[in-house]
Amino acid sequence: MTEDRLEVDRDALVRCIAACAVLAADMQDLRERAHRELVPESFGLGETHLRSAAELAARFRATAIGGPGVAVENSAAGTFAAHERYALDLKATFEAALARYDEQDAATAHRLAQLRPHASQ
Repeated sequence: MTEDRLEVDRDALVRCIAACAVLAADMQDLRERAHRELVPESFGLGETHLRSAAELAARFRATAIGGPGVAVENSAAGTFAAHERYALDLKATFEAALARYDEQDAATAHRLAQLRPHASQ
């Protein structure tokens, strides 16, 4: 903002929209990887025959994707999902700002075009 006017860099808005899309896709990938890679059938801790190892494996799984004692939103997958939602919300905000900017720019150009014939008379 410069003094009493707001300046908007259209290209910067476009770059921000693209960056938010990339971030959201990255977070989706990480969330999916957490479900795929952080919850193996066996961690190799002896969880098939040791109760303490089974409890530890269950805790690892819960920390990865949610489960007993760990709400999904507090898990790795939940954290990635929250970041994905935030990036998508921010992207929508930038898209709305860009749409308003383009609408206003078109309206201003239209008004200026209407004034031109009158200025030459």
